[in-house]
Amino acid sequence: MDTYNRLQSRKRELEEMINNIQERLKTPLAETIEELSFYDQHPGDIGSELYEREKDNGILELLELEMEKVDDALNKYQQGSYGICEVCQQPIEAGRLERIVNTTLCAHCAKQREDSFRRPAEEEVLIAGDMSDRGETFQVAGYEYFESGDGSASG
Repeated sequence: MDTYNRLQSRKRELEEMINNIQERLKTPLAETIEELSFYDQHPGDIGSELYEREKDNGILELLELEMEKVDDALNKYQQGSYGICEVCQQPIEAGRLERIVNTTLCAHCAKQREDSFRRPAEEEVLIAGDMSDRGETFQVAGYEYFESGDGSASG
C-alpha cells in the first residue's frame, strides 16, 4: 500500500472511532444509567458512569488531535514535503514512516525531543526520609510523622 492510501486509511479509521465516541456521548447520562432516578442508594454508579463519560471525552480529544496530524500529513504529501523532518529537514526513515504514518520527526530528532523532556516542577515530591535527615518534621493527625502515638520516636 502506498503512502497516500495508508494516510487515507488511517484517516478513515480515526473518523470511525471519533464517530463512535460522539454517538455514545450524544446519549444523555440519565439514559445510560439503569436507574429510575439519579437519587439512588448507590451514588457510586453515577460516579462510574461519569468517569466513563469523561474518559470518552479525553479519548475523543486525543483522536481529534491525531486526525489533525493525519490531515497535516496529507497536506504535506500533496505539497511534496511529506517525509521531511520538520526540525533537521532531512528525510524521515522509511521504517518510521511506515510505523507512524503521520510523524513529522526523524528518529534522531524525536529521540532528542524525548531526552529534553522534563517533568513539571509541580510534580516534584519530597520524600519524608529526606526531610528527617535534615531535621525537618511535619505532623499527621496531631503527631510528628516520625514519632508513634505515645510520643516516643519510631523508626
